[in-house]
Amino acid sequence: MTTLISSPRIILRDRLPSDADRYIYWLDHGEWLEYDAPWEDNFGPLTSERREELRQGFIESCGGEQPCPRRRAIIADRENCPLGWVNRYRLEDAPGTLYVGIDICEDDRLNRGLGTEALGLWIDYLFAHTDTQRIGLETWSFNPRMIRVAEKVGLELERVKRHEIEWQDKAHDLWQFCLRRSEWQGGEKAGSCERASQ
Repeated sequence: MTTLISSPRIILRDRLPSDADRYIYWLDHGEWLEYDAPWEDNFGPLTSERREELRQGFIESCGGEQPCPRRRAIIADRENCPLGWVNRYRLEDAPGTLYVGIDICEDDRLNRGLGTEALGLWIDYLFAHTDTQRIGLETWSFNPRMIRVAEKVGLELERVKRHEIEWQDKAHDLWQFCLRRSEWQGGEKAGSCERASQ
């Protein structure tokens, strides 16, 4: 198992084949589904065939050499039980900003500060292993928990795109946060990995 970075309560690590069943379970269970762009419904009702296809794809993604820095990581507790994930990506209209995402998928672990801790670690890791000067995060006006997490780790609200999407007969705003390298006060040290720009 490769641990990327850790704190007293949680670990960010590579995926393991043993995480596959929990990952598949999360795809149609948990409060997180109500907040992470629920209109996309990427997985829908999972048939047994689709579950097996996703399971095999997950296991295959665990093999081979992983990019550095990682594009995603599992959030696990100190007993190595998976709780969710973090990821990174870029947007075409903001190529100079590295965007991050996070989901705590175990409902009984919500509201304990684990998401805030995991996001802080992920930002530490990405600033340590990239030359990016900006890390961004986008969330929706109906997700006050994610807004609080962004604010707690020091991301600043840059823009609110009002009525960005219509869903369930309501207009929702897109909140865009940003953190510059010069503003980051993270102190955790990431595991060994060569510095990269991607």
